[in-house]
Amino acid sequence: MKRKLIIEDFGKIKKAEIDISPLTLFVGDNNSGKSYLLSLIWGICAAEDESGVFRGMLKLLKDDYTETYKQMCDFVFNVIEGDIQEIKISSQCFVESLNKLLERNKDAFVAGIFNSELKIGKLAIAVEHEFDVTIEGRKKESGTSFYCTEGSFGMRFHGQKMLDDCENVARIIFCNIWLWFLKGDMAFHSFNTVYLPAARTGFMLAKNVINKVSRQVAYDVSGIKEREDVQPFTKPIIHFLNMLEELSLEHKTEYGEIVKWVETSMAHGRLQYGNELNGQEIRYLPDGSEKSLPLRTTSAVVTELTPLLLLLKYRSSLEAICYEEPEMCLHPRLQQEMGQLLVRLVNSGLYMVATTHSDILMQHINNMCRVKALGSPKGLMQKLELSEEDAIDIQDVAIYQFTDLGEYSTVEKLIPNDGEFQVKTFSDALTEILEQTSEVQVFEGE
Repeated sequence: MKRKLIIEDFGKIKKAEIDISPLTLFVGDNNSGKSYLLSLIWGICAAEDESGVFRGMLKLLKDDYTETYKQMCDFVFNVIEGDIQEIKISSQCFVESLNKLLERNKDAFVAGIFNSELKIGKLAIAVEHEFDVTIEGRKKESGTSFYCTEGSFGMRFHGQKMLDDCENVARIIFCNIWLWFLKGDMAFHSFNTVYLPAARTGFMLAKNVINKVSRQVAYDVSGIKEREDVQPFTKPIIHFLNMLEELSLEHKTEYGEIVKWVETSMAHGRLQYGNELNGQEIRYLPDGSEKSLPLRTTSAVVTELTPLLLLLKYRSSLEAICYEEPEMCLHPRLQQEMGQLLVRLVNSGLYMVATTHSDILMQHINNMCRVKALGSPKGLMQKLELSEEDAIDIQDVAIYQFTDLGEYSTVEKLIPNDGEFQVKTFSDALTEILEQTSEVQVFEGE
């Protein structure tokens, strides 16, 4: 399913049409809305069937989609009675009804993400082609299951008490299919999508002070009125801080080789956490040293990489990362390696959505798209010290250019030209500094 999110009048963003790819980068001017949009993307990925997005859904279905809703309830009843059933509903029905719910609930949804009375002019989805959504139902001794064949996802219900309520089962099916349309290929579980904020170093160093109880009570103002003294965090940041408290020390990481490479090539040392320290303190063991250091005494590159390394080593389930300025505090050489890391993570199966100001990171990704297009030739890969996991198909990359025009910003999806993305915001800045250098040199010559 090819679908896009349509956003209008959101912060400084006049209009944006976003189709998330496995590697999606937001580039452009400061104060142009990149972090706003990244937070919104996280909120959409974290939406659940109990989300405020679906407030009033039953009334909408019963009033505006009476026949479709009745058809779904009858379908559920027949499956529960033991018949193998299949039902087809037009994608247009789901898109239209979801957009009506988004229109009604968009401001409350956005305010919930930002813990602020932030509004949005339009939040909707569009699907490229209309198609039939097929739902299959099967009843077995282990439970009753429903599958959406286009989305390749399913729902299983156990216990007769829940199955006795056909309308509730139908509601859950509708919600799951709406979530698929809303999230597209990023139809992940909410807890498997993590936001890494630009201020991650500060949060890492202060995480023991900002404990979980204080976060929920003092910084999450959802549903709380007349709390003018509260300085709330946004929901992505609260989720990030909660994640640091919920790491699984028993988790057997599937990113072991990537973690080893990051610690060797970028961090030049190893993180120690949990069982190694008889507690939940995080320490850093530099290469060649027998004595570890508390995180507060390490370099900025270590504290910047620590949240990502903790995720990859100790998060039991991970599907997508919304990464704000991954190049933060990194030397140009390490910015290139960060580009290499992002590509490796995408090739391992993760979705990565990031904001960036790094032309070096961007050029590395361009190079890796070219390498992939060349078929990853063995001689070139050896010369550049690259492996198969370092190349990426340009079809798996999406770049969005943000341009600040003063009162508002524009968002444009960049189309590859001659096998690479040309980021005007970077090239213009480089041209300007080169022209300045030239003028200085001419003046010196005179």
